[in-house]
Amino acid sequence: MNSSSIKSNAQAQVPALPFLAHGRKKKWSYSSLIFSLFYFVPPLFMRDAPSNGVMALIVMGFVTFVFLYVLSVNQPVNRLPYYLTGMILLAYTTSLVNPGGTVIFGFVSFIVGYYYRFSIGIILLLAVSASLIFMKVYLYPTGLFFFLAAGANIAVLFGFGVMERKETLFQQKEAKHAAALSTLSAIAERERIGRDLHDVAGHALSSISLKAQVADKLLTKGRTAEAQAEVKALAQLSQQLLSEIRQTVSGIKQLSLREEIAKNMAKLSEQGFDVMSDVVSDAVSDVDESRFTHLTPLTPLQETQLSLIIKEATTNILRHSKGNQVTLTLQCTNDILNLVIADNGNSRCKTEGNGVKGIRERAELINATVEFQWGSPTVLTLQLPLLAKHNSSEPSA
Repeated sequence: MNSSSIKSNAQAQVPALPFLAHGRKKKWSYSSLIFSLFYFVPPLFMRDAPSNGVMALIVMGFVTFVFLYVLSVNQPVNRLPYYLTGMILLAYTTSLVNPGGTVIFGFVSFIVGYYYRFSIGIILLLAVSASLIFMKVYLYPTGLFFFLAAGANIAVLFGFGVMERKETLFQQKEAKHAAALSTLSAIAERERIGRDLHDVAGHALSSISLKAQVADKLLTKGRTAEAQAEVKALAQLSQQLLSEIRQTVSGIKQLSLREEIAKNMAKLSEQGFDVMSDVVSDAVSDVDESRFTHLTPLTPLQETQLSLIIKEATTNILRHSKGNQVTLTLQCTNDILNLVIADNGNSRCKTEGNGVKGIRERAELINATVEFQWGSPTVLTLQLPLLAKHNSSEPSA
C-alpha cells in the first residue's frame, strides 16, 4: 500500500465535522468574539499611553484578526492550517506592541480543539505556553496579570472547543444509529409484508389455478353448467384474494404528519433557527370530542403528501433562507386545512426550481392549492378542502 492510499484511508476515518459557522454553532462562534475585546484592555493600563501610530497598528491588528477568524470558522479542515498560521503570526506580531494580542491564541485554541485531535491541541497549547513565558520574561516583565489572564483564556477556549467536538461527534453517532435503526425497521417491515403476501397469495393462487384447470376440462367435455359454477367460484376467489392483498398492503405505515412536523422543526432548531409552531391536534387526527368531528380524517395519501411537502419546504429553508426564524401553522377553518410555513429570510425566486415544482405537484395530487410569497418574509400557504362525514340521522340521497 503506497503513501497516498494510506493518507486517503486516514482522512476517510476522520469524521466530517460541520463548520463552526453553521447551525447552532454559529451563534456561539460569533458571539464569543466579545471576549476578544480583552485585546484592548492592556493599552488602557500601560504606563505610557501608546502613540497614534502604535494605536493605529493595534486597531489594524484587531480588524485583521476578526477578518481571519470569520474566514477560518467557514473553512473546511484541509484549508484551516493557512488561516490558523496567519492568526498565530498575527498574535505574535501584535503582542510586540500590545500584551492583549495574546488573546488571539485563545481563539486559535478553540478552533484547534474543535477540528483536531486532542493530542494536536495539547502540542499547540505547550507551544503557545512557551511563547507566553518567553514574552513575559523578555518583553513584558511587569505584565504578569495580563499573561495569566491570557493563559486562562487559552485553556478555557480550548476546553470549549474539545467539548463542542465531543458533543458533535456524539450527535453524529446518535444520528447514524437512528438511521441504521430506521433502515433495519424498513427491512423488517418489507420482510413482514413479503411473508404476509406469500401466505395470503400462495394458497389462493393455487386454488385459482386449480379452479381454472377444472373449468377448462369441463368446457372441453361440454359440461357448461358445471364449468360456469367453477368460473363463479374462480371470480369469488379472485375478489377475496384482492381484498386480502389490500388489507395486507394497507399495513404499510404511511408517513405520519405529526411526526414529520416534529422531526423537521427539530432539524431547523438544530441548525440555529428560532422555530415556532401552532398545530391544532384536530387538524392531524380524528378526535370525536373536537369541534371538527364532522370532517373526515386525512387519508393516507393526503397525510403522506403533506408530510413530504413540509419536508421539502424545510429543505428549501435550510438551503436558501438567510433568516433565523421559522413559523409553521396548521389549522382547520371552514372545512379547510390551512398550512402556512414562513421564514424571515429575504428569498428571491426568478425561476422555480425542482423543490418548488415538487411541492406544487404534490399539492395538485391531493387537490390542494398552494401559493408562494417571495421576499421578506418568505411564505408558503397551502389549503386542502376536507370532506364532510356522512350523518346517518339525515336521509340519504
